[in-house]
Amino acid sequence: MHISQNPQRSGATELTSEQLEPEVTVQAEEFVKLPFKGPDLNPRVKPQSKVLALVIKQRVPVPAGSIAARCGEGEVTIEVKQNFLGNGQLIRPSDLTLGGCAAVDAARHILHFQTALQGCGSTVMITDEALIYSFYLLYSPTPIGNTVILKTNPAEVVIECHYQRRSYVSSGAVRPTWMPLATAMLAEQQLHFSLRLMTEDWRSQRPSSVYFLRDMMHIEAAVLQGHHVPLRVYVDSCVATATPDPNAHPRYPFISNHGCLSDTKPAGAKSYFMQRILEDKLHFQLKAFKFQQDHRKSLYITCQLKATKVSVPIDSQHKACSYLTEANRWVASGGDNKVCGCCESSCTEPRWKRSLAADAGLVQWEGMAALGPILLEESILPEKLTALQAQEVTGAASYSSMALLCGVGAALAVVLLLLMGAIICSRQNKPSGHFVST
Repeated sequence: MHISQNPQRSGATELTSEQLEPEVTVQAEEFVKLPFKGPDLNPRVKPQSKVLALVIKQRVPVPAGSIAARCGEGEVTIEVKQNFLGNGQLIRPSDLTLGGCAAVDAARHILHFQTALQGCGSTVMITDEALIYSFYLLYSPTPIGNTVILKTNPAEVVIECHYQRRSYVSSGAVRPTWMPLATAMLAEQQLHFSLRLMTEDWRSQRPSSVYFLRDMMHIEAAVLQGHHVPLRVYVDSCVATATPDPNAHPRYPFISNHGCLSDTKPAGAKSYFMQRILEDKLHFQLKAFKFQQDHRKSLYITCQLKATKVSVPIDSQHKACSYLTEANRWVASGGDNKVCGCCESSCTEPRWKRSLAADAGLVQWEGMAALGPILLEESILPEKLTALQAQEVTGAASYSSMALLCGVGAALAVVLLLLMGAIICSRQNKPSGHFVST
């Protein structure tokens, strides 16, 4: 490439292409610096992490809001939502009872229970500062539809009402000072009877109401004395039913005739009254049982209790008698066994004797107490053991037979070997014969 210059200019010379290279190079640099920019053909890809971050939030348990209770002066009101378990499934109203008592209303999916402080199987505990009434909500699920399966477990909820002992509970206006005194006198005449399932050592209440048919139920009958004179409690009669109604059928009266425990005599079970330790408590044990052709597997016990002053002697109307199969006779739990002589006939006193007792100042208090539902499970362990023992006997007999056959076979084999050995030895030792001719 050549560029011409004006020849008249002094010192003009002719420039070659090599001398113009820097200018061309400058123009190329200016072309590269243009603001127009093409697409990036090799974009940088940001690496993505393959680790997923899982945020796990710990669930904090919240208190259940399906039960509400109100403790009044003489009664308690309990409301339970049908979504009792909190899983969105409504329970059957018949599956939930308050100490064996059914709900009085089930409107708007809320079960309403209402009972006196001494009703529906309540128990009472006295402390230095309060009277504590305990109620038990028992959930016993039934099979779904026409099936024999259960999707939930039984549950028990304890509800307690606390009343201070050194004050009077009242929701009304202030009354004259003589009314609390009259109320206290009336309270002394109203005793509280109770039944409880106890542990085998009789020291505490049994935490579960589930029994197997081979188990023995330990039951405590008690009377709450309060500020009353010392009292002695008796179990006048008891009946077992499959429902909370003591008059329902089937029913099994196992204590009758004013304190005669008759379960031992027909069944042969070791059911009897225990010897008294405290006068205001009476313990008896009853072997678990179920009703024939009844698939509810639940049991309710209702007893008529009564109490007298400790100074009143034990007689045919106030006793605790048990039939001992080993001794083949009736025995009294405290007192003379002669008071049990009427258990085979009738212990009801004639009217003239009752009038004489009333004239003599005999005072007694009576009340009802209930237990239930008591859940019963069939015991399959003995059957399994019997089958296993039969298998063991059969296996032992088969093993003995095989061992005998093997012994006989071994003995025969030894005898045959000995005979064969004797024959072989006799043949080897026999002299060979020679014929002599003369």
